[in-house]
Amino acid sequence: MKSARDRRPLVAIVGRPNVGKSSLFNRILGERRAIVEPSAGVTRDRHVAPCVVPEIGRAVDLMDTGGIGIVDRADLAASVEIQVQTALHAADLVLFVVDAREGRQLLDEEVARHLRAAGCSALLVANKCENPQAEASLADFARLGFGEPLPISAQDGRGVAALYEAMAPHLPEDAPLPGEERLRIAVLGRRNVGKSSFVNALLGEERVIVSEVPGTTRDAIDVDLDWEGRALTLVDTAGLHRKDRVQSAVEFFSLARSDQALRRADVALLLLDVTQEPARLDLALARTILDRYKPVVVVGTKRDLAPELSPSAFRERIGGLLPHLRAAPVTLLSNLTGEGLARVLHEAVALGDAGRQRIGTGVLNRALEQTMTNLRFRGRSEKPRAYYATQIGAGPPTFLLFVNRKALFEREALRAIARALGKRLGLETMPVRLVLREREREERGSGAHRG
Repeated sequence: MKSARDRRPLVAIVGRPNVGKSSLFNRILGERRAIVEPSAGVTRDRHVAPCVVPEIGRAVDLMDTGGIGIVDRADLAASVEIQVQTALHAADLVLFVVDAREGRQLLDEEVARHLRAAGCSALLVANKCENPQAEASLADFARLGFGEPLPISAQDGRGVAALYEAMAPHLPEDAPLPGEERLRIAVLGRRNVGKSSFVNALLGEERVIVSEVPGTTRDAIDVDLDWEGRALTLVDTAGLHRKDRVQSAVEFFSLARSDQALRRADVALLLLDVTQEPARLDLALARTILDRYKPVVVVGTKRDLAPELSPSAFRERIGGLLPHLRAAPVTLLSNLTGEGLARVLHEAVALGDAGRQRIGTGVLNRALEQTMTNLRFRGRSEKPRAYYATQIGAGPPTFLLFVNRKALFEREALRAIARALGKRLGLETMPVRLVLREREREERGSGAHRG
């Protein structure tokens, strides 16, 4: 997981239809971004916008989870589950909004049940408290199990300052402001493959120690860099080697820090020495990168020592020896001459941008239906079924799938679905992460895929 300084926390606004979620969303943003209408279910998709919460100065990504879209009692449970589970999987803090004028409703209790089961951080917000009569119902809302409700009026701003103060303890002070995010690039590879030389060549200075002695870099070193108007952070990591060859506590912690650097990176660069054949450790490192769901650029270093090697020949070698990286961008590099430096960063930035994009719910679910229709799951009496998908994260693209039974989605089947879905969404070079959630009941009349 990324640390607070690497990402903004996500604050999700959750509640039944027409309690004023979009009004609160617009109030916090300070602009009319979401449509506000008195009709229930107007917002049929999630809005996510970066902002700085007024008065407390905390940077967050704010999500309006309106769009429950209830049309009759039959689809109530399925609609609530989709919206609430989406918020629970994605959010660092939930604002549970209720309508003080209408009082506690059955659907409020249903939302509260999901929130209690998840144990997530939540604040109970009683909206539409424009007069004393509306506040008469506040004590009844306390029975939902989230403490005393915070009375506000998103329409005229009453009580909103107190809400911001209540949010502050749940939000980090050092999250990046909108527009200040840095793309984190982890530089990985075996010992003495040229990682530190690569960082120094980009900076044009001896920022990190370079030595012919293997293992010179023992810690993960963050180096900030502005490249063609982009704010980047390069993480030069300790050279990796087989764990059974760890000879000291220092080397053990170097390995641990390298893995931590990979976990908090947006993109990985896997450096391979072109004068040597990829070893078993390279394959293991490639698998680790994919297991961490990180997009990767495969970089062949020391090109100046193998001038006869063509990019196509190197790509073919990688595809044969490291099959898990067939879809990854591949490039050649010489730290000595500077050949390929700009290409490496270009590929890394492109992957970072691709990983941060958001996919519309309609587009995503059409791609999911096509994916599940075309895949064949053999030897099963009951087939894996995916009814609905929604995006709950980016970098990597992360999708929440509502399915019939999680046990039917074995690892290889899940990887096949992720690859096929990513290809349909134009994310061929991205590791797509799927989170499964079993549906309590099937949604009727939704056109969802039935297998």
